[in-house]
Amino acid sequence: MSKATSDLLSHFEAKEVEGSPPGPSWNVAPTQNVPIVAERLDEGALDRRLLIAKWGLVPSWAGHQDRLQASLH
Repeated sequence: MSKATSDLLSHFEAKEVEGSPPGPSWNVAPTQNVPIVAERLDEGALDRRLLIAKWGLVPSWAGHQDRLQASLH
């Protein structure tokens, strides 16, 4: 993400949640943490939260993410 966390919170009118967001970056590689915006309807009002997630794809054959780490070289 090339935006600071405060800019994302403001733009999406979101609440920051657990985790420590990474700094702005133009490059995001698999297994890096990135901020995402999750939205849900809570008692008729939209609730947006900024969450930290790990970027990447875990194929169905991997079974568990730990097995995938060894294959990323």
